[in-house]
Amino acid sequence: MSTDESQEIDVIELTSKTPFTFRCYPGVACFNECCARTTIFLSPYDVLRLRRRLNLSSGEFLQRFTHQIPDDASGLPSVVLTMTAGETRCCPFSSPNGCQVYEDRPTACRYYPVGVASQWTDQGLQECYVYFQEDHCRGFEAGDEWTIEKWQQDQGVLPYEEFNREWKSIVLRVGVRTGKSVSAKMRDEYYMALYDLDRFQRYVFDSDFLKIFAVDPEQLTRMQTDPEELLRFGYRYIKFMLRLENCLEIKKVRIAPD
Repeated sequence: MSTDESQEIDVIELTSKTPFTFRCYPGVACFNECCARTTIFLSPYDVLRLRRRLNLSSGEFLQRFTHQIPDDASGLPSVVLTMTAGETRCCPFSSPNGCQVYEDRPTACRYYPVGVASQWTDQGLQECYVYFQEDHCRGFEAGDEWTIEKWQQDQGVLPYEEFNREWKSIVLRVGVRTGKSVSAKMRDEYYMALYDLDRFQRYVFDSDFLKIFAVDPEQLTRMQTDPEELLRFGYRYIKFMLRLENCLEIKKVRIAPD
């Protein structure tokens, strides 16, 4: 999540044990203001949860509620929640009573007022945390004391992080490459396999995909009904296609003698 440049923001770096104070509730004077004039980047798992919550196909959700912008470093498409039109530029799921999809809200919303900065190093994915004190926000003036670990547990972030680490490692590893551009075809495959899961499922089961790749039959069965399993496989497929990891097996083709 990023905020409007016109807003005043104090940023404080946190360790996993650093205490901070925050409480958001309907009675606070700034309630819902953090849902307006902001940019919310969606992870693949965010999209999976939201479109399932709304009982929409992945394609319909993406078309109705999102748009794409290219990642500056990798060139891969970033999926962004489309705000409502008008001066407020509000989240489409925000209401006077609060978030209408609260149980399935995106990762950035769960973390707020904490932000996560990620980078790829020789040691792998490295992350640090910052605490945003925005000018409009009154939630930090009083309330409960938290640490990052307690906040993650309270806000239900951990199941999201399981999937988001895979996604971040892909984007960041591509981003640190030099002299290699991602083709338009690869950008579309990345978007399909990680975000448009219904289309990816059709690609796996209705094309020649399974004539090329050897996939465990039990995993295939799960992928037909379990979108989380399909997303896990999508991560493997994209890492293989981007040559980040040799994590898929190609079937050996026998060539008949003349």
